[in-house]
Amino acid sequence: MIYTVFEDLDVITRSVKVKNCSDEDIILTRVLSACVDFDRIDMDMVTLHGSWAREFHVKRRKVELGKQAVSSYRGETSHQANPFLALMDRNATEDFGEVYGFNLVYSGNFLAQVEGCQFDTTRVVMGINPFDFGWKLEPQEEFVAPEVVTVYSNEGIGKMSRTFHDLYRNHLIRGEYKNKRRPVLINSWEAAYFDFDTDKLLRLAREASKLGIEMLVMDDGWFGKRNSDNCSLGDWVVNEEKLKRGLKYLVDEVNKLGMKFGIWFEPEMVSPDSDLYRAHPDWCIHIDGREGTLCRNQYVLDLSRKEVRDYVYESVSNILRSANIEYVKWDMNRQLSDVGNCVLPPDRQREIWHRYVLGVYELMDRLTTEFPHILLENCSGGGGRFDPGMLYFSPQIWLSDDTDAIERLKIQHGASYVYPVSTMGAHISDCPNHIVGRITPFETRGLVALSGTFGYELDVTKISQEDKDMIPKQIEMYKKYNNLILSGDLYRIGNPFENIEFVCVEYVSKDKNEVLVIYVQILNRPNYHSRRIRLKGLEKDAFYRNEETDEVFSGSALMNGGILIKGLEGDFRGKLFHFVRV
Repeated sequence: MIYTVFEDLDVITRSVKVKNCSDEDIILTRVLSACVDFDRIDMDMVTLHGSWAREFHVKRRKVELGKQAVSSYRGETSHQANPFLALMDRNATEDFGEVYGFNLVYSGNFLAQVEGCQFDTTRVVMGINPFDFGWKLEPQEEFVAPEVVTVYSNEGIGKMSRTFHDLYRNHLIRGEYKNKRRPVLINSWEAAYFDFDTDKLLRLAREASKLGIEMLVMDDGWFGKRNSDNCSLGDWVVNEEKLKRGLKYLVDEVNKLGMKFGIWFEPEMVSPDSDLYRAHPDWCIHIDGREGTLCRNQYVLDLSRKEVRDYVYESVSNILRSANIEYVKWDMNRQLSDVGNCVLPPDRQREIWHRYVLGVYELMDRLTTEFPHILLENCSGGGGRFDPGMLYFSPQIWLSDDTDAIERLKIQHGASYVYPVSTMGAHISDCPNHIVGRITPFETRGLVALSGTFGYELDVTKISQEDKDMIPKQIEMYKKYNNLILSGDLYRIGNPFENIEFVCVEYVSKDKNEVLVIYVQILNRPNYHSRRIRLKGLEKDAFYRNEETDEVFSGSALMNGGILIKGLEGDFRGKLFHFVRV
């Protein structure tokens, strides 16, 4: 057993190391990282569920006799369940009660299980999912299981979340952007999908640069013969029919506008219609003699094999070396299936699941080592691989492919149970929204995206002048408040899974000198004049000035009397309040 205790946080991590001290080979079939027993059963269990485009939905239920679990055997942590669970008092709330949180630092198959036992006790186990798992240990070899982070809170779910946030911001996330403001980017995906060329991207960049946007990200469609999602993954060669005069010319022209340049890859995948697959069909994960299962018109490359990893790395790094690229979006758009290969012997085939994850980690480590100044953003069709293992290599992860502001209120709320908002990729997109068709005010979309990395996912050459005029103001707002949002304590006020009327989040600086409140009215109410919002986490004897009105209130008044939200007509309206200590 390996334990780590954090002196400044209510956190203990635990993992397991197994060593074969015998003279014979052994096969591990189950290696969980944590087992914690509670001498009670009268608790609730909270987990985070979902699907593509609706990740991180909060589910709370009573612990019952028998086993209750969330898990993944998709080869990634998955959209459907996050490797997190919490146990808490039955009467625990956002701000009161005892809560125990558990989170696995791993990016593959996992099991998080609670069992109510016959003597009214409760057992929690967490670790690599035993499903189809195996690991052969020869004499004197070791296997080290991933860590489980355990967090204790005596002040409800909120303090549990703030502890997770402080731990990951200060002890897990690394690199140049750990504590640095992320550049405001515009991504080409919802602006153009596959339909772009050099001229179109430069028109987008020129207009974006005038508005204060700092980076252009070229998403899927720039390589091979990629004009749809049915070909060319694995052929990481610039399509010069689209990018006339080459990639470096495009990047240089964008740089001349004072903007950075970013690019999209999906390094773990291969299309059947690709030069790579035609040359090396055995390089994808497959079972010999069985027809492979396609998903999104692609197979998964076998990153358990060194020669495959080396090819992938050189293909990606050659592109990065060819121009001044300062951001990479690393995507993964399908799960693993037909897990096998033609290299490992039969008694090691079940190692592929775990070896694949280790291979992904190795590639990301090589990438961040050779290109330490690149901002790496992970993605898996949105939040399909949003976990602490990925955060070790990338300070941010695309939270969901659903960019609708109202859906994002739920997704960001659930994700914030565990993960700091500085890790959540969040963009302002066009309306009607491309996923749900909803129309929301441009201003509200900006307020919602503040609780994340903040960027744009639309064609600024086609939006209305009114919306366009709002972009410089939104960017100014982001820059003004980003440090507080990046490093402050998060307090949730209002739960979108319990009410459909409003959501409110509050950020308080560590020294309690600055407070930001973001309120979004989801559905308006008839015959109501205002809504009272009571703030949290302030110094009760300190005084705070409302920056907009110059009114001064004591911390006690703001926490007990609150502030009145009024004057918001219609649905999907938002308002921001900023208080500074006087």
